[in-house]
Amino acid sequence: MLKNTLSVHIGWGHCDPAKIVFYPNYFIWFDQSAHHLFDKAGANMGDLMEQYGVVGLPIVDAHAEFLYPSKYGDVIEITSWVSEWREKTLIVTHEIQNIGRLAVKGTEVRVWAIPHPEDNKRLQAQIIPDSIKACFEV
Repeated sequence: MLKNTLSVHIGWGHCDPAKIVFYPNYFIWFDQSAHHLFDKAGANMGDLMEQYGVVGLPIVDAHAEFLYPSKYGDVIEITSWVSEWREKTLIVTHEIQNIGRLAVKGTEVRVWAIPHPEDNKRLQAQIIPDSIKACFEV
């Protein structure tokens, strides 16, 4: 299973007044890390849009469990991988380590979606091609 790790140095702007990471930033980092994972797999989001007509991989569910605080000045490591392939969705799992300690666990459910053929204000889920799944096998 292909994994990717992204390092983030916690800056002042990432934190709340208590100098602890403001929780929405974790979801931003999850998204960035997922994009890096797809890049590493050779399945760049921009290329997917051009080759398959998908609108990226929209998130339909996101979850995080906060286990240990990260603070201003810390350097965290976000490791991400596709933990489950479903017919039209996939689950990206994220683990954030801070000083060797598991700080945050999270998941995103992403859908392989194209513009709806009858209503351009909606999306339509499609079956994920096996060729995409194969990019993540190691």
